[in-house]
Amino acid sequence: MIPNKEYILQLLNKNHWSQNKFAQKAHVSKTTISRWLKGKRGAGKSLISGIIMAFPNEPIDKLFFLPEVLPNGYSKTIKKE
Repeated sequence: MIPNKEYILQLLNKNHWSQNKFAQKAHVSKTTISRWLKGKRGAGKSLISGIIMAFPNEPIDKLFFLPEVLPNGYSKTIKKE
């Protein structure tokens, strides 16, 4: 799963959350949030689970780009526009 950064940023603005507030809600460090938003690090397990904890009422398919498993066993990531 790849977090949908644009959608998450929209949620932060909608909720009037700072990066620090988001980090508190996600139970990760503010450094983790900052580095992820700047593209300096990927989203590991703790950040992925934190995003789900921070936004429990948001649909998973909006928070993340989900892999589509193809019949031949390969997968591709679906990005919703």
